[in-house]
Formats: sequence, C-alpha cells, structure tokens
Amino acid sequence: EKKEQADNILREMGLIDAVNTRVGGWSSKGLSGGQKRRLSICIEILTRPRLLFLDEPTSGLDSAASYYVMSRIARLNLSDGIRRTIVVSIHQPSSEVFELFHDLCLLSSGETVYFGPAYDANQVRN
Repeated sequence: EKKEQADNILREMGLIDAVNTRVGGWSSKGLSGGQKRRLSICIEILTRPRLLFLDEPTSGLDSAASYYVMSRIARLNLSDGIRRTIVVSIHQPSSEVFELFHDLCLLSSGETVYFGPAYDANQVRN
C-alpha cells in the first residue's frame, strides 16, 4: 500500500519517469531543479498532512516550470481523498499561476491589504 501511495504521488507530480534517477548534487547530475522541488513536496505529502505549508515552491523556476509545479500542487488537494489546506507563500506569480489560487492573503509591509477569494482581488473597490 505504501509503494502504491508513493507511486501515485510521484505520478501526480510528474515524476514517475524519473523514479530510478538519482537526485544528484554539485558533483553529479541527476534530477533537474524543478524535479528536486517536486520531489521535496512529494516527500511531505507522503505523511498525508491535512495542512501543508510551502515557502516559495517556485523560486528559481522559469514561468513554465512554475506553472507546472503550482498546477500539480493545486490538484493535490483532493487527489488522495484527503481534503487539505495548502498555504503557499509566493512572490510575483504569473497570471496563470494566480488563477490557480482559491483564497488569497495579500500583504504589504507586513500588513494585510486583502483577504478573500483570489478572483475578487483584481476587482476595484470603492
């Protein structure tokens, strides 16, 4: 059952083809930066948390890789039958990544300037 769960998570995160690839490091090739980032998320998900905090999961990735990672994270919410809350800190998401968010807490200088549905954040308020 644990192997099946791990395979399902790797498949969901787009890593099943790299299952036999070494992670790699400074002196040896292995997974790409985006694959390493997704692998670290997979490891956290294996514990089946109901609350998942991700700090800058797209840092250092190009826009296509950022969208890929965030779209996989967005799909994780219900993929294994666990309804979970996923909290992500992210700076300057692309419009495509922004559309993946359900709720938004927007901060400026440490103060909350908006909290609510992400789709309402773009509306002009009087």
